[in-house]
Amino acid sequence: MDFPTLSRGIDLNSFTEEPAVDPTLRSESENGKVISRARFTRIPLKWGFGYRYLLAADKTLLDALQTTVNVGAASFNWTHPITSTIYEVRLLAPITYTVEATKHSEYSAMLEIGEV
Repeated sequence: MDFPTLSRGIDLNSFTEEPAVDPTLRSESENGKVISRARFTRIPLKWGFGYRYLLAADKTLLDALQTTVNVGAASFNWTHPITSTIYEVRLLAPITYTVEATKHSEYSAMLEIGEV
């Protein structure tokens, strides 16, 4: 399944990208020195982003995606808005909607997704 095409683009002011987990194992020795190593070598990424002024049809598409993947149970393909790289991701939390203050018929949406 692919992420739906919406009538609006991502609000890049809300866009975040970071490692999904810290793979570092740390232990402190008796002399205070910290010993560390990587638990695993692959570091998956996670992204947070929002949309502004979404139409009801856009909200319906996002709701359908969320229902189809059972929030975070299944994965889907998502295209990075800057690099155009396609990632297999899943929702890390339910999509959050708010009604736009200036246009009560339009929505804002916040999503958090993570690489599978």
